Amino acid sequence: MKRIVFFIFPVTLLYIASTGARQHSDKPNVIVIYADDLGYGDLSTYGGDIPSPNIQRIADAGIQFTDFYVSGPVCTVSRYSLLTGNYPQRSLHGLTSALMPEQTGHLDKSEKIMPAYLKESGYRTALFGKWHLGNSEPEYLPCFYGFDTFVGHTHGCIDYYDHVYGTLGNDWYRNCEPFHETGYATDLITNHAIEYLSADEEAPFFLLLAYNAPHYGKSNPSDLPENTLVLDQGIRKEVGYANTLQAPQEYLDRFSHVTDIYRRYYAAMVSNLDDNIGRVLDFLETSRQLDNTLIWFISDNGGYSETLFKHASNGVLTGQKGQLAEGGIRVPALVCWKNRIKRKQLISQPYVNTDILPTLLEIAGGDEFVFDGISLAPVLFGNGAPQQDIFWHFNGQKAFRRGDWKMRDDRLYNLSLDPSEQTDLSGTHPDVLEDLRSAWNETSGRLKDTIP
Repeated sequence: MKRIVFFIFPVTLLYIASTGARQHSDKPNVIVIYADDLGYGDLSTYGGDIPSPNIQRIADAGIQFTDFYVSGPVCTVSRYSLLTGNYPQRSLHGLTSALMPEQTGHLDKSEKIMPAYLKESGYRTALFGKWHLGNSEPEYLPCFYGFDTFVGHTHGCIDYYDHVYGTLGNDWYRNCEPFHETGYATDLITNHAIEYLSADEEAPFFLLLAYNAPHYGKSNPSDLPENTLVLDQGIRKEVGYANTLQAPQEYLDRFSHVTDIYRRYYAAMVSNLDDNIGRVLDFLETSRQLDNTLIWFISDNGGYSETLFKHASNGVLTGQKGQLAEGGIRVPALVCWKNRIKRKQLISQPYVNTDILPTLLEIAGGDEFVFDGISLAPVLFGNGAPQQDIFWHFNGQKAFRRGDWKMRDDRLYNLSLDPSEQTDLSGTHPDVLEDLRSAWNETSGRLKDTIP
């Protein structure tokens, strides 16, 4: 049997992944559902006030993580780590912040990502939804990094109805060619996914279902569709835009009781997302593919709970998107695989999205690879709970988690007692703060961190 080796930062040892693969040698289909800017406290699954019965189905069928993180609090950074298994500081072309249209950041051709690895294990691969890892040249689009099929958009956000990025115009592609179709983006992404799942193919599939919901839209301010609520608008690098919340009328009617109009629109968008996830689950069930499909649901970062009219909620967590406080980096995360992963588990051990690729490769089989993330196969299959330190560096902010302790800049928190990060313990536990600061510096050096 082939062996997969993962390098764990900042501890200098190798993790040899074998247990899960031995117990589960048959390769499952894989769907990673990546929501966009969904707050930790939005879903009823996580105690929020927006009903999420279909996302709850994933939680009931498998594992709900309480302390799952992303490697950075914005879209591009998070997606880089999901697909590479590495911290964003390893990016060779500026994927350490959210890409804007005028920027040329992209994946280097030497940077192998999730679909390319899985293709080597016999998978067919598809991306429906958001890319946001480079589009300044045609060869930076997802078709050139291992995705056999792609329908979606390449910028950070789009108008849900017109599929434009502000006044830049259309940003909707099919197989990396500009494409025009009508409909609400969340619905269209699901339509294409179900069409893909309908194919009569023997090879297992890997599907990245990267919804743009509930991220705000990027509309043309002079041509706003119906059911559009403007958060703010302006001009950046000669590109006009309106940041907007947009939802079908039936979903706005569903939340007519919500008096805060910004929260009403946002809740409608999240509810539509949940229903679309339900459509995918229903199709898998009726087509008898659900039993051998591993489904991983996660958000790419926290929501806007402090700015833009506070339309999202991160629950008790402090901070929001763009910050290394818990509200920016701790996210909803659920995984299930019928009859393989035990039902209704709640896991509080901290893990991070760099771990998803190593986990999938252990299950799928493959050669030896080195990642910053670790395989969570022992967690999924009940064989253990590997521990790791987690490192962050974003936009001048620093953070590090080890066990219950978190250093954020020069402050120290015990997250098991204080998930809201209200009580700075740096004065009473200076030795712990110094240990974490030293570990952060060591890890930063190893990653050759180049962020100013």
